[in-house]
Amino acid sequence: MTIVLKRGEYDSPDALVGTAVQCLIEDDREEDAHREDLLAQIDAAEAEIDRGEYVEYDADSIHELAKDVHQRGLQRMAAQGGKTGTRG
Repeated sequence: MTIVLKRGEYDSPDALVGTAVQCLIEDDREEDAHREDLLAQIDAAEAEIDRGEYVEYDADSIHELAKDVHQRGLQRMAAQGGKTGTRG
């Protein structure tokens, strides 16, 4: 805190603490919004299950699903010119 005040970034310790508190409040709001979004997605998924809108997999079909997902990923990557989405 002393270093930040010496650099002149804040007029007073109160201003620094006030900014820090505002950042914490904003972080809490973002976490609450994210939590609410996740809960809404879970509720929607549970409703789909209740309506029978799901697929059950066994050992063979889960393997086929994995192959299909992999193939779609390769196709998407090829369509993007080979970009993997990773840095470097």
